[in-house]
Amino acid sequence: MLITLTVMRVFSPRAPRLSGQHAARKNASAPCDCVRRSCCLVLRAGLFSPSAMVRIHASQARMKRRGRLRAWIPAGFAKRNTGLGGLFRAALLAASLTLAGCATINREPFNERQQAEAAIPGMPQARFWADAPGAARLMAPAFSGADGERSLLALSGGSDNGAYGAGLLGGWTKAGTRPEFAVVTGVSTGALIAPFAFLGPDQDAALEKVFTGTSAKDIYKNRFPLVIPFSPSIASTKPLARLIGTALTDALIDRIAAEHARGRRLFVGTANLDAQRMVIWNMGAIAASKAPGRYALFRQVLLASSAIPAFFPPVMIRAEAGGRVISEMHVDGGTTAQILTLPDEAIVAGAVPAAARPMHIYMIVNNKLNGEFKLVKPRTVPIASQAISLNMRRSMASTVGLSYLYAKAHGIDFNLSFIDKAYPANDKNLFDTAFMQALFAYGRKLGETGTFWAKRPPDEDE
Repeated sequence: MLITLTVMRVFSPRAPRLSGQHAARKNASAPCDCVRRSCCLVLRAGLFSPSAMVRIHASQARMKRRGRLRAWIPAGFAKRNTGLGGLFRAALLAASLTLAGCATINREPFNERQQAEAAIPGMPQARFWADAPGAARLMAPAFSGADGERSLLALSGGSDNGAYGAGLLGGWTKAGTRPEFAVVTGVSTGALIAPFAFLGPDQDAALEKVFTGTSAKDIYKNRFPLVIPFSPSIASTKPLARLIGTALTDALIDRIAAEHARGRRLFVGTANLDAQRMVIWNMGAIAASKAPGRYALFRQVLLASSAIPAFFPPVMIRAEAGGRVISEMHVDGGTTAQILTLPDEAIVAGAVPAAARPMHIYMIVNNKLNGEFKLVKPRTVPIASQAISLNMRRSMASTVGLSYLYAKAHGIDFNLSFIDKAYPANDKNLFDTAFMQALFAYGRKLGETGTFWAKRPPDEDE
């Protein structure tokens, strides 16, 4: 589950104290004068790591650089007697509403029956519900490694902590023990790693570039504060869409199609908000289809799996139901599951057929699994932050625990890697380049030494 709380405060500029009727008149016209401060508190998981659940995007520093909004009004316009200050405020509000209109998502309504019938045109094998009875069977590969064994790699969400998994894969390659995976799954930031991990060691350099050569400006762009209440999100992900388009070329997607033809499988999870269900996308089937929109859909799914609700805009994916086109709303896969090995329902029911069972499971958690002691301040934001951090961490631990118990019951080799509890958390800005570079190096070093696999989930005190 991923919850985003946006708190915006709009203050009028400081002004001399007034009394009586003057104060009443002044206060009546003040609320639209300017934005003194706005802050967006994002309580996050999936793409965002629980260790930094709340980011405060305060605009005070920006306002200092730009001057107060009143300073934007030409000299004399703000004087009450001219009336031009009011005109300026009205123009500013109109401009904000116009910008908001550009960001608004319009779509025709549809019902549950139509959603159940919906399919991607020309790509009948593109996806399935994670809780469908035959989901585990649909995830079964038709491939075994050179040694006749099947390996599954599962990559979790974790925001900028994805640098850990990217580095780990590179180090694992250098250690010479990295297998050719029969199945690779990814959720959220893990979805961005998954295509490169699926294609193999020759994509390690590209993966390193993505996770050590980017910063926040390459991922998202904050919207103007006055527009946010009328928009589908706090920020725009146009920069991330460009990054995905540059990194995942048509040629790379064609290579994924070729590997799919060999029987290997690549899956990415998103959350369908309308249906409130997790969708598993068969990325190899999408790549291998002859549909003209296959490249665009492939990239759309990766963007959707990273779309934190409210903070990032949802990705609208076109489907057909009964001859009618509908627009489905998809968001971060971490909203429903932080990591995907096999569907939880199938694991709990013991309904995974033998042909679908891997012989080795490798789970890379781009986060810490154990909680850290932190004296919580008795304030709304710290309390909410710690509570949601606890919720998301326990959700991740539950999924990991289920996978471990299933592997143990069926004689499957279980391997787990996660960020050590002692590793310093990111106390800088989200997607800080220096932090990601250091975390990448940490993961790569562990991979090279071969000391990164745990054979069971950690105890709470470990």
